[in-house]
Amino acid sequence: MQPKFWVFLLTFILLAFCNAGSGLAQGDYLLGPEDLLEITVWGHEDLKRQVPVSLDGTLTFPLLGEIKAAGKTTQQLEKALAGKLGEGYLKNPQITVTVKEYKSQKVYVMGEVKNPGTFPVTKENNLLFVLSQAGGFTKDAGEEVVVIRPKQAVKPGGITLEEAQAKQETTIRVNLKDALAGDRRANVTIRDGDSIVVPKMPFFFVMGEVKNPGQYNLERGTTVLMGVSLGGGLTPKSAPNRTKIVREVDGKKTEIKVGMETLVQPGDTIIVPESYF
Repeated sequence: MQPKFWVFLLTFILLAFCNAGSGLAQGDYLLGPEDLLEITVWGHEDLKRQVPVSLDGTLTFPLLGEIKAAGKTTQQLEKALAGKLGEGYLKNPQITVTVKEYKSQKVYVMGEVKNPGTFPVTKENNLLFVLSQAGGFTKDAGEEVVVIRPKQAVKPGGITLEEAQAKQETTIRVNLKDALAGDRRANVTIRDGDSIVVPKMPFFFVMGEVKNPGQYNLERGTTVLMGVSLGGGLTPKSAPNRTKIVREVDGKKTEIKVGMETLVQPGDTIIVPESYF
């Protein structure tokens, strides 16, 4: 599959996934400061309110005053409000709490996406949904995505891979093809404060006695034979049994004798030498 078509297909599937999941319930979303809630008391239209959660995690509601909301799900807040309203105000009150604006939890998306930036964590808090919110991928996006889960709050904009490595932060590496194939372990749950990094597609080089030497995108599972095929195949003067890879190991260029089924690594240069005869 050609890289540009692969990126287009992923973006299309992601956007479709986003639209399909937008109607899910909000029952397990944890409320926090600055979330805007709509509270409906059925049969009591005068008590219907849109109220923000304050910075200290509370909200103000008629008859009850301040109520703790942060850290609760919408269902837990419904039960808390119903319990308090049922204590001398209303008989068996039925209450619905809906999140109108998600503002308390944030995730940061950077790298090879069309619209990098900061996005709210909503009920649809999985990797594919968040990436779809960022508009899908650029043509240079790789197959792997890295989710960085910092131990402490990070600066606005998120944390880079280099910073994560320096601070030994938890990183989760995900292959997008696995996630899109329905692997739930790959479509990881995103948490408040996570940074999602979409690196560029890694590449390798094919040189020597091939018809189209040059740089090529490296997809998972690429072998030397596949790399040579991408390079247009062997020339009549080639010596395939002496094919080698030049690879950087510990900062030094190293020549490695390989077979046609050897897996290619990022940055490798496949060299097909000329035959002696």
